[in-house]
Amino acid sequence: MELYFLFLVFAGIVLISSIVGYLVTKKFYVTPAIIFVLFSFLMLLLFNETFFIWVIIYTCFSIFVTLIMFIYKSRKGKKQH
Repeated sequence: MELYFLFLVFAGIVLISSIVGYLVTKKFYVTPAIIFVLFSFLMLLLFNETFFIWVIIYTCFSIFVTLIMFIYKSRKGKKQH
């Protein structure tokens, strides 16, 4: 059951929140920072210290998604002008 949350639920939450967070804030570093803090609290409250590797993985995944959104938005903006 924990693997279900690790691979599907948490990854989906990170993906959706990274996209929405970038579209709302227009900054690529805000959403990964929020995800790092949020999953660090989840690690302390619900899981044990071995969950910290997943905190790092989800933060890197969020950085990757927001950078893709940043590049996509910047290229889309250049093509319109």
